[in-house]
Amino acid sequence: MMKKQLLIILAGILFAGSFAFQPVHASKIVESDREVNQLDEAGSLAKYHDNNINGKNIKIAILDTGIDTTNRDLTFKKAINFTSADSADSADFTDRNGHGTKIAGIIGARKNGEGLIGIAPSSELYIAKVANDSGKVAFAEVIKGLHWAVQQKVDIINISLEFGKGNEALKEAIDNAVEHDIIVVASSGNIRTEGDTFKAYPGAYPDVISVGMLNVHGQIYADEFKEKKVDVYAPGEDLTSTYFDNKMTLDTGVSYATAYASGYAALVMEDKLSRDDSISRKSLLKTMKADLNQGINGTPWYVYTALVLNIVTVCALLGLVIYALMYHRKTLPKKWPTKTIWIVIASLVFVNVIGRVMVYILSS
Repeated sequence: MMKKQLLIILAGILFAGSFAFQPVHASKIVESDREVNQLDEAGSLAKYHDNNINGKNIKIAILDTGIDTTNRDLTFKKAINFTSADSADSADFTDRNGHGTKIAGIIGARKNGEGLIGIAPSSELYIAKVANDSGKVAFAEVIKGLHWAVQQKVDIINISLEFGKGNEALKEAIDNAVEHDIIVVASSGNIRTEGDTFKAYPGAYPDVISVGMLNVHGQIYADEFKEKKVDVYAPGEDLTSTYFDNKMTLDTGVSYATAYASGYAALVMEDKLSRDDSISRKSLLKTMKADLNQGINGTPWYVYTALVLNIVTVCALLGLVIYALMYHRKTLPKKWPTKTIWIVIASLVFVNVIGRVMVYILSS
């Protein structure tokens, strides 16, 4: 009788734990007190932020339309304006377009109790205004911005801008930055019409990390990005961005996915530096792909492992319940294989513990 009771108790323990250690699912945009966390479909940001990895001491140059200097969520180390021929205007890097302010917020909005928390809120921002107030940009300004970023010894350069063709001087400036061990992250270009697979520069240069866009479900936003053969995908649909008058907006576009990728690269870089790992374009891309592109190839295999464990466990428990009912009604044969049942229960416990711990570790 005691053996039967022990079997039933073990069954209850298995049932209670049959749904433990499920895959960790990421949250959407949520509010924490007065601050908003960025979209984190893959659950990757939390992995770093929870371990206090926020891009500290990583320098990121943003080549764009400038920055809203009055925004309480944004701070920067240095800034310069390359859109005016008048050298006296070099200090006027104020953003009057909004694009640069959004990019800066996605990358590095500060954790200060209000507004938005950026991807790398502790990173150091270097602002180069290379596009004018209407958003128009020329090769010459971007090239100047690249050379300036090299002089500032930044770690990452974000270029959420695009040209429809390449330029020899632009390529030389990119090569120069890469030779100085700077990671250059650039847009692969927005999809304007169905079938639009044009190459956007400087994103199309081989030493640049070109970024494609994911939707809010972590899937590729448009099939055209596959034809572009981008290096990495990042969330770009309905991203929260900083804006004028300390407001926030929801924006969609490859520009914003590029900013997301640059901020994320800063997290990966800080983590690798803390562990004395080597940092290169290849090593950063490997980690970024693993973290950000989880939904592209469908559900990870370990999620199905958890599902199989659940099915097997529930079926085994149902069998045990039937056994208990038969025993209660005294309809069992005298030589019921109790030893076999013990072996089955022990095997279930072992497989569940090992399997669920593995699923939990892999998914987190």
